[in-house]
Amino acid sequence: MIRCEVCRKFSGEPRQPKVGDMVDFTIERGNGRNRRISVRTGKLMLIKSDGYSVIYRQTVYHSDEVSCPDDPSPLTLAFVGMCDCVPLENSHA
Repeated sequence: MIRCEVCRKFSGEPRQPKVGDMVDFTIERGNGRNRRISVRTGKLMLIKSDGYSVIYRQTVYHSDEVSCPDDPSPLTLAFVGMCDCVPLENSHA
């Protein structure tokens, strides 16, 4: 994915990870009052129909979304967003 020159949000399609690749995934921790969300990098062990299994520090985590370390994480995309600019070629047609 690349950043848009106009709005600085991300555009393009993320790379699809394969089993054995290092991927970023989100860990959510906390109790009923506090919630901490962080992104970690682990090894993709299994791709399932309902998510992914990632091993990080000898613990297997199950995640709904993963991303390649070169691409923005789902957490980053949630904060920054995706580009919705109209290409200049189409706006002057």
